Amino acid sequence: MERHSGSEQASRFIASLCGKEGIPRVREAVVLGSGLGEAIPGLDRAVEIPFSEIPGWPEAGVPGHEGVLVFGECRGRGVLMQKGRLHYYEGLEMGEVTFPVRVMAELGVERLLLCNAAGGLNPAYERGCLMLVRDHVNLMGVNPLRGMRDAAGNPAFLEVSSLYDREAGDRLMERAPSAAWPLCEGVLVGVSGPSYETGAELRFLRLIGGDAVSMSLVPEALVGRWLGMRVTGVSVITNVWDLRMAHPVTHEDVLRTAEQAVPTLREIIAAWLDL
Repeated sequence: MERHSGSEQASRFIASLCGKEGIPRVREAVVLGSGLGEAIPGLDRAVEIPFSEIPGWPEAGVPGHEGVLVFGECRGRGVLMQKGRLHYYEGLEMGEVTFPVRVMAELGVERLLLCNAAGGLNPAYERGCLMLVRDHVNLMGVNPLRGMRDAAGNPAFLEVSSLYDREAGDRLMERAPSAAWPLCEGVLVGVSGPSYETGAELRFLRLIGGDAVSMSLVPEALVGRWLGMRVTGVSVITNVWDLRMAHPVTHEDVLRTAEQAVPTLREIIAAWLDL
């Protein structure tokens, strides 16, 4: 499968660093979005490296996205934690937005957990709850697989009826009641941003089956699945929209609520690593 230019150099750099630190080969990776960077569970021999020091890796340019990779060992397995992500609305191309996922594939990552902040469309949701992503609607206006081809030269006709890891999702949902996690499940709508949605747009997104809306996660999920990873998604619901009338929301509001959800998300990540 075709990789984005530069991912091999970045993966070699990271693999060399992990080797020097005695960290086992990375098989699992977690991406942490807006305000969620401190949700990393305890890792042995943790090493941090800024995006800016990795060859070809675009820098994070949004408040609440630290722009740091953390590598470590969990129960004898190598783990990568990405604190902060890249967004299409920053003016980046989709190849840049999904560059980290391509690097993860080069490193040998097999399981990918994507975590982000999202606005709730489902009136049953409450601010601060978490949503397991069971499916998505891509309204970003672009598909990150555009132009990609497989080893035989065929376009990336990815089968996505089972894009998100059903088994991992089921096990997290089964554990939620006993762990007292406010975890629900639903459909994430991906939009390009950076503007938030109008009242009419919110009603439309709910009408087409959306339970939450965000400006991230969908591109990474598509590319991760195309590259053979088992993908799980978890959204922190940072605000719940009144579908009758749009109300003001700020990025600062989103970050505050996301940070409050960090302890629960940390538990969910630890549980996912144990699956």
